[in-house]
Amino acid sequence: MRTMGVRELKNNPSTMTKYLENGESVFVTKHGKPIGITLPLNNELFSIGVKKVIAVELYKKGLLSLGKLAELLALNKQEAMSLLNSMGVVWLEEDTQVIKRDIEQWL
Repeated sequence: MRTMGVRELKNNPSTMTKYLENGESVFVTKHGKPIGITLPLNNELFSIGVKKVIAVELYKKGLLSLGKLAELLALNKQEAMSLLNSMGVVWLEEDTQVIKRDIEQWL
């Protein structure tokens, strides 16, 4: 794994691109301390990690329901709830609000 300082990244961003195109990950440092990491994007990484992160972020913003989150990630609702729990995302309150709204529509 390569290491690249913020100053070097600012002055020569094409170096980072070159590393990523070669499939290399890079630690980004500031004053010698790691502050981030870049990963080359491939289908496996996208389908496993990034897709989950994007789906959870959309859920947190209210743009995906629990059911749609589960569907997008090919999970059942129980697994989707476990995923949200593991990421510290509250799902019960939003679902309770949806249930209340649905009940009010029926009454």
